[in-house]
Amino acid sequence: MPMCLMANAGVLTATADAAPETWRRLVGYLLQACAAPAAQPLPDPPTSRQMYRAMMRTTHQQRGG
Repeated sequence: MPMCLMANAGVLTATADAAPETWRRLVGYLLQACAAPAAQPLPDPPTSRQMYRAMMRTTHQQRGG
């Protein structure tokens, strides 16, 4: 469970501004991975534009900007 929480925290940090609903997909995926017989369709993934914005923001922060 701590690893799931850490993964979700990373997703929230990386995508909060550009794709704020991305965490829902990760949580849905993690829940399904633990309960495969009850699998349901996952929430839609973030758009390419949202992911690009999130990645650019993360890269910018890592470089100290």
